[in-house]
Amino acid sequence: IVLAIGANRMARRNAIIREFTATETLGAVTTIITDKTGTLTQNTLTVRKIALPMESEIDVSGEGWEPIGNLLRDGNVVNIERHNVLQKLLRIAALSNNAVVLHNQDTDRYDLIGDPTEGALAVLARKVGIQRPPKGEGRIDDLPFNSQIKLRASLYQEQEGRELFVVGAPEQLLELTDTVLTRGGIQSKDEKIERIMRDRIELYCSTAMRVLALAYKPMNDNYAKIKTGDVKDLVLVGLVAMIDPPRPDVRAAVESCHQAGVRVIMATGDHINTAIAIARATGIITPTDDRKVLALTERQLLQLDEEEFETAIRNIHVFARLTPNMKLRIAEKLQEMGELIAMTGDGVNDAPALKRADVGIAMGIMGTDVARDAAQVVLADDNFSTIVSAIEEGRIVFTNARQTSFFLVTTNFAEIITLISALSLGMPIPLTATQILWLNLVTDGIGDIALATERGHGDVLRERPLTKKAHILHWNVLPFIFINALVMAILSLSAFYFYLPAGIEKARSAVFIIMAFTQLFNLYNMRALKQSVFKIGFFSNKYINIAVLVSFIIQIVIVDIPFFEQIFHFDPVSAIEFIVFIGMSSLVLWVGEAYKFWRYYYLSK
Repeated sequence: IVLAIGANRMARRNAIIREFTATETLGAVTTIITDKTGTLTQNTLTVRKIALPMESEIDVSGEGWEPIGNLLRDGNVVNIERHNVLQKLLRIAALSNNAVVLHNQDTDRYDLIGDPTEGALAVLARKVGIQRPPKGEGRIDDLPFNSQIKLRASLYQEQEGRELFVVGAPEQLLELTDTVLTRGGIQSKDEKIERIMRDRIELYCSTAMRVLALAYKPMNDNYAKIKTGDVKDLVLVGLVAMIDPPRPDVRAAVESCHQAGVRVIMATGDHINTAIAIARATGIITPTDDRKVLALTERQLLQLDEEEFETAIRNIHVFARLTPNMKLRIAEKLQEMGELIAMTGDGVNDAPALKRADVGIAMGIMGTDVARDAAQVVLADDNFSTIVSAIEEGRIVFTNARQTSFFLVTTNFAEIITLISALSLGMPIPLTATQILWLNLVTDGIGDIALATERGHGDVLRERPLTKKAHILHWNVLPFIFINALVMAILSLSAFYFYLPAGIEKARSAVFIIMAFTQLFNLYNMRALKQSVFKIGFFSNKYINIAVLVSFIIQIVIVDIPFFEQIFHFDPVSAIEFIVFIGMSSLVLWVGEAYKFWRYYYLSK
């Protein structure tokens, strides 16, 4: 019941639980390995800069997926028709692309279908009236983005002949190009051009921009199937830099993770400088961070031996230009080190890592079906903050499971102590089997379900994560359970001894009422094991109050209505006696409050 309530709450906070066990496991997560794009950022990529070889940069206006804006150089609109290089770049952006941007007439909004990076390129081209032909006219073959070679390619039949259009990571394409396209035609890529382009990449990435290179290659008329080995000897056309700003609530969420003892690692396929810039903006890398190495790429990780790799994974929070295989290796190494990890993913290639993680988290909006099927949790909003909310709910779930268990154990201890003590003192059995069954099924049943709805008291993210071996019951709480059980037993035995001369049924009626109401007052004790119920709000959980009211009415009915009196073998109880029994029962609440004050306030001073 606790897990079901927790899963329902998580769904309301946009975390869809696909496996019940993940509800509880989230509360014990010690490390989150998160992607950057769409999770830490807003996933609304907008091209801001275009860099062409041997020319000054071009600014791009406009926002989001709306294909409205201009290409500007020194504040003046660039004449596309007189610029062969820019025309080529925009044509590659439009054609080597599978994203679709649709205009919703009802909301007057533009919505993206497909990859956000490709969507940004499609919007860029549409701003000057260039878009992919309908139904793929002219397209001969297409190679979707490959995370291993970090590029995508499309083969088109153009007027000049067949051409291979390529879009990919800039450092990758710089290695695959020997020539560049200029206004005067194709020329060799010398060291000067190489240095200028690399400096621009570094500059754009350092300001949190995502940079792509665009290139092409003329192919013969018989070429019909793209092979990765053929993607070489390209002609570099230029660079585009796009911005994907961090989500406004991510920094606070990352701070909450740090406060909760949960480490946040960014594992992205983007350029290392882009990753560092976003990590700084979101608080993953703090201003006081004195590490000499802030981030590593996969290429750098592969050069480390096993001991160095473990040291890097332990101390560095940002990893860039990663493939899914390296994400999987990082996850496995962290698990070997004793970490309980949650990992995000959205692509088909992320499925193994999502399966391997203790909690795999897939993106609900941009994620693939394969990723969602491999994950235990799906984010309906693709937002990192939702992961933190899910961890908070996971901790609340575990706390509620503990507190409902403590409540039931306390009740059963009290009943056992009462029965054994009465028999040891030579008295009759103070409760019949029917009366005990009623207390356990009805009074306890209503109470523990109500207790399972407790929403937490704002302190769960200020505590360290639960350990993998954490048990529901633990030694620290045994004194609290024993004291409450002892108070309940003493009150019940006192009433039984006092009323026994008036008849066994009268005495059992008193014990039954006191046992039932001490359980109800103990509900308030168990709402928070370290805080006073008056501090968290006596009426802040309406379900507890409803449970107490319903149980109160039920007790009156079965004790005072003759039909139930005969079934349970009760004697009538006067209103004054009822009030006295309730007053006596409340003692368990005051003793519990006194223990909390002594244990968590007085001793801590």
